[in-house]
Amino acid sequence: METISESIRTDVPARFAGRAWDEFVFGSRLGGRPRSLSDSRWWVDESPVESGVVKFARDRAGQVTVTVELAYEPQGGPDEAQRVREHLRHDLESFRRYTDERCRETDCRSETRRAA
Repeated sequence: METISESIRTDVPARFAGRAWDEFVFGSRLGGRPRSLSDSRWWVDESPVESGVVKFARDRAGQVTVTVELAYEPQGGPDEAQRVREHLRHDLESFRRYTDERCRETDCRSETRRAA
């Protein structure tokens, strides 16, 4: 079993990022608004990925780092790990765009100010 890990930083509140991740994954699986995670049959049906973990960490500047670690069982040639890594990077970039858009639409930063 091998592990691939990729991270992305986004400038949204940590709680919002967690909820947005759920929306992003759920919407992607059901063909809803988000675009990615299931935008190719390979990723959904033929991926060598066995399991994954998503972590959210907020830094002092208020940005959130989202890290995804995927465990997979290599089945293909040497290009397989690179293909999984590229797909994960694509998905994380799609998630960043999604959170930015949803934050603007919902004024996610005012939610944080009200809670303080």
